[in-house]
Amino acid sequence: MADKTFNFYECFALTTLTGRKATDILELIDIMKTASRSSIFHHMHQYFLKPHAVMPEYPNDFAVWVSESLGEPLLAEALANVNPFEFTDIEDLRRELLRIIEEYLKTYPPPRPVPPGREFMFNEGITIVIPTGIESGPQLHDFLQKLREVDFSSIYFHFYESRLRLGRPVDDFSEFLLTSLERPGIAAKIKSLDPYMYTTEVLRDKIAALIEEEL
Repeated sequence: MADKTFNFYECFALTTLTGRKATDILELIDIMKTASRSSIFHHMHQYFLKPHAVMPEYPNDFAVWVSESLGEPLLAEALANVNPFEFTDIEDLRRELLRIIEEYLKTYPPPRPVPPGREFMFNEGITIVIPTGIESGPQLHDFLQKLREVDFSSIYFHFYESRLRLGRPVDDFSEFLLTSLERPGIAAKIKSLDPYMYTTEVLRDKIAALIEEEL
């Protein structure tokens, strides 16, 4: 029998330096090919663990560097359009990023190397997960109340990180509502929300609104 309670967790990320850096787009490609899965995940996801009033124009580190340091807005836009939540495997995400850059270089010459201090620094992120002590019972209204209480990092952990890092196409919230509370309708609506389109605060409001409609 599925557990009828939902335990909320929150998280924060510790960033560690790898010592690897790229001064131009060709070096970026070379290092991206062998960078750890944790590094690719970190550079594609760290923006979603930060509270934002609105989503930044370039919500991943690769796109930001290509735009601000290399001065290649077309390539930056292409990289920014990669939705990491459409992937359940980091290696597939890595291949897509490399494909975009390599296709771009078939049309445009490589930009000049950046000056010292403007290199792309490859880092890794370690996610520290902490129990909040907040637990929802088997009632949908109780889940809604607890959802409104938790920190934004809990929304990130259960809705964003649970997909790619755990290698599955579903978030913790919709999984709980489907298997534990037997609410397939609301579960499907929450699962269909695209996490790439919202900040954590906006996403919380979206989920809460869907649950209120269900109630």
